[in-house]
Amino acid sequence: MQSAWDALDDTERATLTARLSTEFCAHWAQVACASPYWRRLMQRHPQWLLDLDAEPVALEAGAEAGDEDRFLRALRRDRQHAMARIIWQDLWGPERLDATLTALTRLAEACLASALDFGQKLLAQRHGLPRNEAGAIVPFAVLAMGKLGGCELNLSSDIDLLFVYGEGGQSDGPLPLDLGEYFQRLARWLIRALDTNTDEGFVFRVDTRLRPFGDVGPLCVSAAALEQYYQAHGRDWERFAWIKARPVAGDLSFGKQILADNLHFAYRRYLDFTALTGMREVKALMDLEQGPNSRNLKKGRGGIREIEFICQALQLIHGGRLPALRQHNTLAALAALRSAGLLTPADADFLESSYRLWRRVEHALQMVEDRQTQQLPDNDAAWQRLACALACGDPARLREAIRTRREQVHALFRDLLLEDPEPEDNPKKAELWQAAQAAAPDFDARTLLAPWQFVDSEAVWERLHRFAQSRNVAVRLSRRGRQRLDQLLPRYLDLCQGFSPPDVGLQRLLDLTEALLPHAHYLALLAENADFLATVTHLLHSPWLAQALVRHPILLDDLLSRQDRNPSLWRQELAAELAGATDTEERMDALRRFKNSETLLLAADFWTEGLDAASLGGHLSELAEVAIQQALQWAEADMLERHGSLPGGDGNSSTDPVPAFAVIAYGKLGGREMGLASDLDLVFLYDAADDGESNGRIPLSSSAWFARLGQRLIHILTLPTRAGILYEIDMRLRPSGQSGPLVSSWTAFARYQRESAWTWEHQALCRARPIAGSPELCQRFAQLRREILCRSRQTDALARDIVAMRQRIHATKKIPAGRFDLKLSPGGLTDIEFLVQFAMLSSCPTAPQLSEQHNTGVLIAALRDAGIWTAAQAKILEEALGLFRYSENRRWLALASRSVADTDPESGALHEAAEGVLRAWREILGLRAAQES
Repeated sequence: MQSAWDALDDTERATLTARLSTEFCAHWAQVACASPYWRRLMQRHPQWLLDLDAEPVALEAGAEAGDEDRFLRALRRDRQHAMARIIWQDLWGPERLDATLTALTRLAEACLASALDFGQKLLAQRHGLPRNEAGAIVPFAVLAMGKLGGCELNLSSDIDLLFVYGEGGQSDGPLPLDLGEYFQRLARWLIRALDTNTDEGFVFRVDTRLRPFGDVGPLCVSAAALEQYYQAHGRDWERFAWIKARPVAGDLSFGKQILADNLHFAYRRYLDFTALTGMREVKALMDLEQGPNSRNLKKGRGGIREIEFICQALQLIHGGRLPALRQHNTLAALAALRSAGLLTPADADFLESSYRLWRRVEHALQMVEDRQTQQLPDNDAAWQRLACALACGDPARLREAIRTRREQVHALFRDLLLEDPEPEDNPKKAELWQAAQAAAPDFDARTLLAPWQFVDSEAVWERLHRFAQSRNVAVRLSRRGRQRLDQLLPRYLDLCQGFSPPDVGLQRLLDLTEALLPHAHYLALLAENADFLATVTHLLHSPWLAQALVRHPILLDDLLSRQDRNPSLWRQELAAELAGATDTEERMDALRRFKNSETLLLAADFWTEGLDAASLGGHLSELAEVAIQQALQWAEADMLERHGSLPGGDGNSSTDPVPAFAVIAYGKLGGREMGLASDLDLVFLYDAADDGESNGRIPLSSSAWFARLGQRLIHILTLPTRAGILYEIDMRLRPSGQSGPLVSSWTAFARYQRESAWTWEHQALCRARPIAGSPELCQRFAQLRREILCRSRQTDALARDIVAMRQRIHATKKIPAGRFDLKLSPGGLTDIEFLVQFAMLSSCPTAPQLSEQHNTGVLIAALRDAGIWTAAQAKILEEALGLFRYSENRRWLALASRSVADTDPESGALHEAAEGVLRAWREILGLRAAQES
């Protein structure tokens, strides 16, 4: 370094001498040992010794604008100057890695921006500005892929760039160009400005092979062509590359829009296990290229690429459903995967520390001669230099530590992502599937089928053979799809053994697989994820769920994300589903699909014990409310458009165009305890001037307007479409039942409840709850309900009415001998509900807080807490209610009736619970129960 010292003037020498501490000199020696390239820079530019700790990225090339040669020389000097600072600062210690990656990324971005600005001005001088047919400027963006896109650039890296412009048109200069050619010239100039190696060196090596169609494709593509390419030709490895795509120069807002438009090329809305296949294919080619003993720290075993593959594969699989995983940066992706529970804390910590070490080693290798290399040393001197750069005193220990950690990284990579061939415990599995594909229909398969104890082997063989020979399997299925069937079908033979009989299990597995054949990613989902295959098989034990999954296989990927289901987001999610609907039929279909989808997910959660019966009832009720509120919005909008609005209830014009109308939920919906088989008990109320008339093109009287609104709402809820009906509706609880008007005026309803309602109608009020419509009218209903429930009553007369109603039910609903009806048998659900309603109507005058509740289970606890029922009585009724609700929903999913035969295994527990309810009935009603027959 003597020549560098000699080149300094006296002032510079004095400045440098003042800095020559022991620490500075030791670091100087370390950097000079580690990087001959840095040493040469100091010899060539000794004044750079004075600002090694300054901000690394400070370009001056922009000041040279006007002379292309001077600009390009200045840009190269700026890059070299920045590299001298970055290398010096990087070797201060391992904690500098993040700062080094950031500085290198910022340097590349600054050089790109400066060069692009200069190139655009050059092009504009000769050819003008790029404009579309309307005369507007056409945007241009540079997208970075790879390490630059991930903000983790190497010390001597190339930069992967993709050039995109907005649309066609022509430049407006003296020599106009078609915009395709215009932007090609801009891209070529930019590459030459950065990549050309002169006596001043280069700025950055540029790689554009990640563009559409690679080397044979145009350097610059339009946004529309880019999107079309990915939709029609995009390959799995390009999805991996797209993870790191990031706009770095040009019109950044335009670049961000390109990313948004192509988001679903990389991140599919479903759980995408096809990403694993693509990654494995790329990895296999890489292993073939590198060989088993490669010294390449990037592409070899246990290297940088394997860590990136772990991150990127998990990002592609889950990122469509978990936006937090859509990280460009590897370290940020590791943190996100850890937070999402997709990597254990131990694995995430190990991968992070390994990645940091590999990047430090990579920088040390590249700073030697500013070469893009990841080859570990092959001689002692090179290992000594590497140890010096990493401040590791023993090169042999460093070599062993790297070797050991590479093996550990590779082992984790294999464990997480690579397929381990499963040992075949029974060759007959594969043999049976092969026979089904090749043998004649009359092939005697009894010997092959014998190990699985099918009840009807002949029928099983016929079904398996028909499946294998179907057009979708034998002709249309891709090679990869057949490979996945080769994985799945032998597994099915074991999985169906959990069914009784196994024939049913195999039938349902084959039915589902047939439904999945047009969607290859679902086969991958099952073939790649053994735990999920087991979960799906468990769901197929329910014939209701099995039929639903065959009808709607798209719901399979939702099942994996059911822990993310959030009912509070249903309105937002429904709005997104409805956004694409263009007419009434599409909207109604979309609403039904949304309800059916969420119902299936809730049912699956309940079937797999992820949701208890009470929670299921609450969620189903909330889902129905969301659907009814949406349907009411549509019905009101239709009425306003066709018939206009009405004056308010006082006869004056209402400031709200939607008049006072309310939907009141009774029964299980009102009590937030719906089951999978529940219909909706509804009552409609309105408040408007009796002599009012709507102001639309087809005016209606108030009563006719609201009657038509009620009819329209029921039509929306019950009309069968391609997606089925939304709900069955029961309106019999309105005043005067089926003989009364469909929609009741508020005045008539309140008068009826106060003066004419039967006891059973006040019982029904116990669970009644407003769920949609005018907030003011809903509030008035709640006040009326509280008034009625808190009215003083003769307890004995109330008990007699309830007992009489119970007797009428038993007289008209005969239960066959030897069976227990979960709802209607003595001690069943109806008895529990009647007990709660008796307690409410008799106790609300002295315990008015009870009137705030609607749910049967919540009310049992409230009656206990109020001292009205004993803890023992409440416990008996709570447990019976939970058991009956659980059994009711489980039997629905099994396509069984709610009437349980005494020979059924669950019958004993049900009868025991019913006996407890009957004891509570006698205790709570006391002598009044003696009036029962």
